[in-house]
Amino acid sequence: MRVAIEELRALMAASCRAARVPKQETALVVEHYLAGELRGKTSHGVTKFCFESRFFHERQSPPEVVRERGVFAVIDAHREIGPLSAAFAVRIALDRAARYGAGFVGMINTQRYGILAIWSEEIARHGLLGIAANTSRAEAAVAGGRTPVLGVNPLAFALPTLDEPLSADMSTTVAPMGVLWECRRAGQPLPAGCFVDADGQPTEDPDRAVSAVVFGEHRGFAISLLLQALTGSLFGFPMGSDVADTWTTGYTFIALDPAFANPDGSAAANSRLVEQLHAAQDADGGTLRVPGENGRARAVDAQAAGTVEVPEQVLRRLRARAGGDFTSD
Repeated sequence: MRVAIEELRALMAASCRAARVPKQETALVVEHYLAGELRGKTSHGVTKFCFESRFFHERQSPPEVVRERGVFAVIDAHREIGPLSAAFAVRIALDRAARYGAGFVGMINTQRYGILAIWSEEIARHGLLGIAANTSRAEAAVAGGRTPVLGVNPLAFALPTLDEPLSADMSTTVAPMGVLWECRRAGQPLPAGCFVDADGQPTEDPDRAVSAVVFGEHRGFAISLLLQALTGSLFGFPMGSDVADTWTTGYTFIALDPAFANPDGSAAANSRLVEQLHAAQDADGGTLRVPGENGRARAVDAQAAGTVEVPEQVLRRLRARAGGDFTSD
C-alpha cells in the first residue's frame, strides 16, 4: 500500500520516543532507516527499523575508543543503537585520515544499522575514499556447500567525485538474510537460488532455509573471506562460528585520503571515470547501470511523489512500535 513518507517519518519518531531514544538523536536514526526504504533497499529500511527497534532499550552508554595506534582505532560501542554508533565510528575514521592519511576503525558490541552506503558516502563527501563492511553470525554457505561458516559479510564503498559519490553497496550473498526473515513473517516463498536447507539443497521454503548462498562461486568466496578478516582478525574480533550474536559482530570503517598520495586530488579523475561509464553501452545499445545511481534516483522520485510502497504487515508492525509495542512481530 502507498504510504506518505511523512507518516512513516512520524511513526518512526514516535517509536524512538517510546523506546526512550533522546530527541536530539532520533532524527539521525529515523533518517538512516528511511533512506534505505526510499532507495528501494526495503529489507534494510522500515522493515529493519521495526526489527532493530526492539533492542533500542539495550543501549548501555556512548561508544568509546578502547584501543588506538596510528591509523587504527578500536571501538566498544556499548550496545549503542546502530546508526548512532556507526556515525561515531565514521567521525573517528575521518579524524585518523586527517592526521595520517588513512583511518581504519573496527567496532564491536553494537546494535545493527540499515544500508552500509550511507556511511561510505559520508566519508566520500569529505573527499576521501570510504569503505564500510561488517560480518554476522555464520549464516552463509559457499556455492555447493552445506555448512555455513562465513557471515553474510556486506560491503559498501564510495569514491569522491565532483558531484555525488560513486557508490556501491552489496552483500556477498545472493540475497541478504533480511529477505529470509521477512519471507518467514509474511509466509511468502524465498527467491530462487538464494538460500539452502540443512542438506545444502536450494530451497524456496523460508522455514527450511538455514543459510544464504555466497555469490560468484569461488570468486565471491574469496571476497567474503577478505571481508571476514577485515571485520574480524584485523581488530581481534570473532570470525566464523565464533560470532555468537549481535554483540560479537565486527564492523569496519575505512577512510583513505587521496591527497596524501595524489596532491592533485582524485575527485576530478573519478568524475571523468563516471562520464566514461555513462558513455559506455551494454549489448543492447543501452547505457550501463552505474552502481548507486538507481537507488538515489528511486529516492528522488519517492520524495517528489511524497509516498512509498510499504507492505501492510510492515506498516502494522511500525504502528505497533509507535504505540510502544516492541514484542509483537
